[in-house]
Amino acid sequence: MKVDSLDELRSAFAEWRRRKKHAREAVPEELLARARRATEKHGVRAVVGVTRVERARLFRSRPAGRRAPDARTKGEPRSVPTFSRLEMSAPSSASPRPIAEVETGSGVTLRMFEQTPELMGLLSAVCGLGGVR
Repeated sequence: MKVDSLDELRSAFAEWRRRKKHAREAVPEELLARARRATEKHGVRAVVGVTRVERARLFRSRPAGRRAPDARTKGEPRSVPTFSRLEMSAPSSASPRPIAEVETGSGVTLRMFEQTPELMGLLSAVCGLGGVR
């Protein structure tokens, strides 16, 4: 396979940037493959410099959202658990009532029975409030 020079890569990526239809358009896999091949000859730093593509994105092996095939299932995507549950016992008082209950968009329910700094930190992290004051 032909390994592109740094000038060829620079012009190929510049041409792609001129022709793309919107700002967040994904880099074509063919361009990424050419850049990966060029890293073996020119080095990662030089290729990242001329392509202006992040190193992590350059070496990401497949587009986001696609799972890697699992060797045990002969190429089928791995299954990911869709439900998990953690049960912890509530405080042992006559009528324990939660002081807060939060359900996230993903279906996680968090009930708090005591107001401690640690639990308030957890509640603010779950709600995305940025911390307790």
